[in-house]
Amino acid sequence: MNASGGTIVTAPTCGASGTMPAVLRYMKQRHKFSEDNVVDALATAGIIGNIIKHNASISGAEAGCQAEVGSACSMAAAAHAELFKLTIDQIEYAAEIALEHHLGLTCDPILGYVQIPCIERNAVAALRAIDACGLAYFLSDSRKISFDLVVDTMFETGKDMPANYRETSCGGLAKKYQLK
Repeated sequence: MNASGGTIVTAPTCGASGTMPAVLRYMKQRHKFSEDNVVDALATAGIIGNIIKHNASISGAEAGCQAEVGSACSMAAAAHAELFKLTIDQIEYAAEIALEHHLGLTCDPILGYVQIPCIERNAVAALRAIDACGLAYFLSDSRKISFDLVVDTMFETGKDMPANYRETSCGGLAKKYQLK
């Protein structure tokens, strides 16, 4: 839809809009969660997304793909944790793990379209979100890093990132890719 100029709805951004639906649809189908469960999970994800948006960024142009796909993964991890009724601390920890493991991810869309590598990054982030929730469940007693610290670090990392790696299509895969 993006490449053809169609209308899209994104969460949190166009480049990361596949992560949340992938996790929520899979979990709803696999575990038979109700619509109300999914709505609660979306609300939890929205809170995480707003914390990132207001304290850092969800923009690839501003902070690289870590801000887009990293945010989406963090939101999806929190939503997943909400579906399984984890504690608030475990939900926050799932969001932290998910974002932490996207730190430094560049935004380098080939030909300026939100397709390559974005689509695959969304799929990988969906799996990471599920894994982050599992880790939060099992490791919450040994936690060392807060969600707020990771959000702050992500934003600082994005500001330090050269502009070519922040949604310009001038660096990374976008620079190396050659039309055939």
